[in-house]
Amino acid sequence: MQDNSEFQTDDGLASLGVCVSLDLEIDPTTGRLFAFAATRGGDEAPLVHSGGNLAAALRSLDSYCSGANFLVGHNIIDHDLAHLAAADQGLALLALPAIDTLRLNPLAFPRNPYHRLVKHYRDGRLLGGGLNDPELDARIALELLNEQIEALRRLHATSPDLVLAFHALTSSEEAGGGFNAVFRVVRGSTQPAASELEQVIPGLLGTVACRSRAATLCRGDPADRWPLAYALSWISVAGGDSVMPPWVRHRFIRAAELVRELRDSACGDPSCSWCREQNDPDLLLSRWFGFEGFRSEPAGPTGQSLQREIVANALAGKSQIGILPTGTGKSVCYQLPALSRHEKTGALTVVISPLVALMSDQVDGLRRQGVSSCFTINGMLSLPERHDALDRIRLGDAAIVLISPEQLRSPSVLSVLQQREIGGWVIDEAHCLSKWGTISVRTIDTWRASCGS
Repeated sequence: MQDNSEFQTDDGLASLGVCVSLDLEIDPTTGRLFAFAATRGGDEAPLVHSGGNLAAALRSLDSYCSGANFLVGHNIIDHDLAHLAAADQGLALLALPAIDTLRLNPLAFPRNPYHRLVKHYRDGRLLGGGLNDPELDARIALELLNEQIEALRRLHATSPDLVLAFHALTSSEEAGGGFNAVFRVVRGSTQPAASELEQVIPGLLGTVACRSRAATLCRGDPADRWPLAYALSWISVAGGDSVMPPWVRHRFIRAAELVRELRDSACGDPSCSWCREQNDPDLLLSRWFGFEGFRSEPAGPTGQSLQREIVANALAGKSQIGILPTGTGKSVCYQLPALSRHEKTGALTVVISPLVALMSDQVDGLRRQGVSSCFTINGMLSLPERHDALDRIRLGDAAIVLISPEQLRSPSVLSVLQQREIGGWVIDEAHCLSKWGTISVRTIDTWRASCGS
């Protein structure tokens, strides 16, 4: 018998009223609902269906949910409720407001590793005790919700305007009743008016994003509300070696786009200090490497430093081919934009390099500059070293990863790259294209297609 004594609620969850947590098991090949569990938490007996008459079991579930204030579940809005409606559209429980702990998690826990009960970085699945245990997962969802409420209360104590924005953005749609209730408990206040959201957004983004773009956010597409909440949440911890959860980037594509628009798209307004400073190659060179200026030679077509022109184009997101003699500082041309991009958006830059010794020199050189966010993956690493590097990439510690061309054949490398937003691909050394170009370019195209990039 599973010991569920650890899954108890306290006043944070109890203040919501009666919550029933649901978890379904769906056959991945047929899409058929074959098992489910529901629990109210505490000492109340759960309802478990593991086979037999599904129609009768759903009627029992409807009775079990009678008198509940909210339905709780991990991915309940996009997954469980849709399957329940497909099985029986007449279920009264479908009218109950839902609280989705999957959607709340990036707001309550924006830093990696997100939360101890969330085991999968790509899709945010719960850390269950075993396969096909809906009762345990339903209880875990209640515990997670309770911890999310407490985390949001702590955030409200230090950043009330941010939590106000979360409240306004997550409660405005038809399915927002459950989230409105959560944030009313957290804030002790009713749903904010649109005018309140417009007032706090500029203050939240005033020194950490483009102020011109920030001023227009509240007047944007209503479909951007959840993406904007996730963008604000990530920006609140930007620069702290954290990445937006992959499932957020895939399900709410606009979230990452909004981060780029806010922090990595120069508006051209001289009065915007963020865009002016974050896109100035000379200021960034001094900040990251302590150099007073770029090398004057070789010079570009305009007579200016070729180094600087390449960096400026990279900061603007332009594709380019840079040809410099050996020893003239070509590494800075991709290192500087990569470090800046990682800090602004959390994106990873992938450098395809031919020689292990060259990769090690790059990593060591950045370490001497105080930059610890560059890693390499090559055939000379031990298994523990390789696993550590892959973990660092996945968790957001890496701004730059240097890999040899043949590593693009590795399923483990491709898998971890799919969990990151790739801000740029760099082919270092011409013979990576002349000898390995077909492999490199085709694999990059395959990766981009699989990610929808």
